[in-house]
Amino acid sequence: MAGSWALEDLLPFEPQVYWRLFALENESAWPAQPLLLAAGAALVLCLLSGRRPSARWLGPVLGAAWLWAGWQFVALRYGSVNWGAPTLAWGFHAEAALLAALGLTGRPGFGARGWRARAGVGLLAVALLGWPLLAPLDGRPWREAEVFALAPDPTALATLALLALGRRSPWTALLGVAPLLWLALSALTLVTMGAWQGWAVLAALLAGLAACAAPGRDHE
Repeated sequence: MAGSWALEDLLPFEPQVYWRLFALENESAWPAQPLLLAAGAALVLCLLSGRRPSARWLGPVLGAAWLWAGWQFVALRYGSVNWGAPTLAWGFHAEAALLAALGLTGRPGFGARGWRARAGVGLLAVALLGWPLLAPLDGRPWREAEVFALAPDPTALATLALLALGRRSPWTALLGVAPLLWLALSALTLVTMGAWQGWAVLAALLAGLAACAAPGRDHE
C-alpha cells in the first residue's frame, strides 16, 4: 500500500551493483587470485600434516590481507555505493595493525588440538578455498568470486579460523571482534538484498564463534 516500505529499501544500492564491486576488484588484482588460492591450499595442507607455520610471518601476512581488503575494497569500492563504508574500513586497519604487531612477537602461535583444531582447519579451508565457489553456485560469473585478502568476508572467516587454531590468550577475544562484527553486518546486508549467501555468512559466523569458544587445552 502507499507509504509502505521494506527493509531492502534502506540499502543505497541494487544487488547487481554490489556483486559488480567484486568483479572490478578481481579485474584490478589479477593475477593475484591463483597465487592466493595456491598459498591457501599450501597452508591448509601444512596444517593437515601436523606442521605449524610460524606466527611471526603469518601475523603480518594476515594483517596485510586486512589492510588491503579494508582499504581497497571496503573504503574505495564499497565506499562508492555506501557512504558509511569508509568509516567501517578503520576497523579493518586497526585489526591489520594488531595482527601484524602480535605476529611479530610470535603470538598467538598455533596451539589448538582436538575438536577445536579440526574445526579451525575446516573453517580455514572453507574461507580460503570454498568461499570463491559461492559465486558460481549462485549463478554468478567467476569474476565475481570472493577471494581471501581481496574480499572482506573470506578474510574475516579465515581470521576466526586461525584464532580457533591459536593458543588461548587475552588477545583472542580482542582479535575476534572485528571479524565477527563484519560478518554480522555482511550477513544482514546480504539477507536484506534477498541473497541466500547471507545465510552462508551467518552460518560461517556462528561456526567461527563456536570454534573460537570451544573448550580444550592448548599444546605448549
